[in-house]
Amino acid sequence: MFNPDRKKVFLIVMGLLFFFFNAAAVLAQEKEGGDEIEEFTKFINRKRINAAYIIVGRDMFNFGRLNSYLTEGGFPGVPENYFTVGFGGHLIFDKLVLGLELQSTLRRSRSSTKEFITAVSAKYGLVNAGYLLYSKKGLMMYPLMGLGVGRLALKVSENNIHSFQDITVNQASSESITRSLLLNIGFAVDYFYKFNKKKKGKNNLVLGLRAGCLISASKWDWRVNGVRVGDGPTAGLTGPYIQLTIGMGGWIEKLITQAI
Repeated sequence: MFNPDRKKVFLIVMGLLFFFFNAAAVLAQEKEGGDEIEEFTKFINRKRINAAYIIVGRDMFNFGRLNSYLTEGGFPGVPENYFTVGFGGHLIFDKLVLGLELQSTLRRSRSSTKEFITAVSAKYGLVNAGYLLYSKKGLMMYPLMGLGVGRLALKVSENNIHSFQDITVNQASSESITRSLLLNIGFAVDYFYKFNKKKKGKNNLVLGLRAGCLISASKWDWRVNGVRVGDGPTAGLTGPYIQLTIGMGGWIEKLITQAI
């Protein structure tokens, strides 16, 4: 099972801070004065390689402690493999890569006992930074490090409904939610189909492949039906992932410009 060492987590956080402070320095150098939003808009509107895309993938979470807690209490354990869907985008200027992604898992459930059903879903958002190692004819490769927040939801329901005629039967259930600070370490490969250097890949189809690992660096207490409890099992969105992306070049500029 994956159990990150505190010293390693500290070094990762320091590395992320280094990336983000460097990104802030780049933005500061680009801005000479005037209104901040106007200057940022000018910064975005300059032609840079960028893309917005849909993300589909497979995440494998370490729910060992959570499952031990559930099975000891007589509840079915939850699955550890999940399909994910989401969207994201990134900008590349010089060698620096900055990106944002939001993802959600498809809910999975188990009813290995006759009394209860357990179901799990998760959501997370990440701000990523990377360094462009290779770029040629639309093919780009870069490592990624990211920082974000994850949300894990566990629902336990009484398994006492057997037909649609039971819709009026009282069913005991609870929803437990916990959040955690997430670290992302990965590697990405993007391909801009028919890439044009002058247009910086604008309106080109973009295909991508990513692989890496999420680490829950710190966790909040569980909330059961909205009530905070401090004795819940340790659980977070820790584990490896693999993802495919498909989108269009130049679209992240349009989305950011419209948003501001």
